[in-house]
Amino acid sequence: MGKAVRSQRPRVPGSFPPGQSLTPATALTAYTAGSARINHDDDAGTIVPGNRADLVVLDRAPFTEPAADIWRTKVAMTFLDGQEVYRR
Repeated sequence: MGKAVRSQRPRVPGSFPPGQSLTPATALTAYTAGSARINHDDDAGTIVPGNRADLVVLDRAPFTEPAADIWRTKVAMTFLDGQEVYRR
């Protein structure tokens, strides 16, 4: 059996150790589709025809920004049932 491969990067105090952290895509899916699924809400969590249009528009693309800067992301607009209810 081979040895476990470990990151040589130093850990940032308060951060999750390797193997316990999530990618931005996994975290976003957990908060959207995952939350809808655990609440048995088949009409939420994904952007597909027929689902409710409860959406947020962010001020940046979270998958193109460095992961370390994701905390800077702000909500630009919010829609509930397809109606705009918030705009920054």
